[in-house]
Amino acid sequence: MQTAINIICWLWAGWVAFNLLMVALVATALPVHQAHFDGFRARLPTWLPTLLTADEIAAVTSHENGHRHHLHVWTNLMLRCLFLNPGARRRRRQELEADDYAVANGHGCHMASALRKLSNHPDDIFRAERLERM
Repeated sequence: MQTAINIICWLWAGWVAFNLLMVALVATALPVHQAHFDGFRARLPTWLPTLLTADEIAAVTSHENGHRHHLHVWTNLMLRCLFLNPGARRRRRQELEADDYAVANGHGCHMASALRKLSNHPDDIFRAERLERM
């Protein structure tokens, strides 16, 4: 019985280490293809200034800092370490929370404009319309 518990503990520790390694990999080694918060800092692709104005870039940065403020990366990591999938519903809610953070910092209309320029995905169109109503 004790051996089985030890094996389970070692397997779980390996799973946790793997997930931490993935966060570190995203934060240090992977190229930036889209704006995101990697758990340590907001990362923006180098091509972003060719599409967005300075105010829109500030809005996107504020949105990504909203993910930092709400600890989204770390909450999702904790769920994964417990073998739970954060799921699409949680990720959509986290995007709205990050949008609300940008609005609270005075970037609502610029965030909506940036979303419209960067994506035609239905979720992003919904978010842009929501931001325009705020």
